[in-house]
Amino acid sequence: MKITQRIFFALCTLGFAALACNLPQASQSTPEPTQAPATEESVTFNIDEALTLAVQTIQAATLTAVVPTETVTPGPSPTPPSTAPTVSVSSDTNCRTGPNAAYQFVTLFKVGQTANVVGKYTPNNYWIIEYPGGFGATCWLWGAYATVLGETSGLPEGVPPPLPPTATSAPAAPAAPKQLGLACTSVNKSKKVGQIWILQWEWTVNFTWSDQSTNENGFYVYKDGVLLATLGPNSESYTDVFTQTLVIGNVSYTYGVQSYNEDGASVLKDASLSSCP
Repeated sequence: MKITQRIFFALCTLGFAALACNLPQASQSTPEPTQAPATEESVTFNIDEALTLAVQTIQAATLTAVVPTETVTPGPSPTPPSTAPTVSVSSDTNCRTGPNAAYQFVTLFKVGQTANVVGKYTPNNYWIIEYPGGFGATCWLWGAYATVLGETSGLPEGVPPPLPPTATSAPAAPAAPKQLGLACTSVNKSKKVGQIWILQWEWTVNFTWSDQSTNENGFYVYKDGVLLATLGPNSESYTDVFTQTLVIGNVSYTYGVQSYNEDGASVLKDASLSSCP
């Protein structure tokens, strides 16, 4: 409102100044003064100064008001997102479902590969990693050959999953003995009864073998297919002593052995003897 009034005043001033310059002067006779009048200061109206004042007023009124600029204090810079630590290995290392060899194998983490570390298990020196090609799946990597780059203090401690159930072996008979051996010695036991000689010898046969089983309850020893003896576990020999009467020609005896337990018996292993010094 004040700006409009100033413009109006300036324009009026210009108008009045122009009119004043154009007014005609009246011609009247003035009587001769008897005394010289006092001198008055002559007032001169400068049209150029009036026009300059009006133009300046109009320019000042049309200037756009300057709005003071508000000073904005920058806030703290946002913290850049933290980068996950990474791991590499100096030797190919198994990565499993938990922190020891009892857990299931997942993948082989090879030299030259890298992976993000998302957790740790300090008691067993394991790192929980997003393994390559797993599309975000994780496994537990032994740290003996691992080199981790980055900040790890903030990594969460992993909780080991339950151990997988231990496979129960199917019931099985024990393994058969091996390395069978026969050794024989004889003593002449011939004697005369009245007018008759009875020809006989005492044979001692030492039968040996190698125990190959860990779950036997004992051993069966056979002679010519007939059960001769039952021995306890871990046995590896049997001695057979008998009398041989009037040996004419070659004589052969076959000795056999097998291990056994509550689930059955092993294959029968045998060896033959045809002479005894």
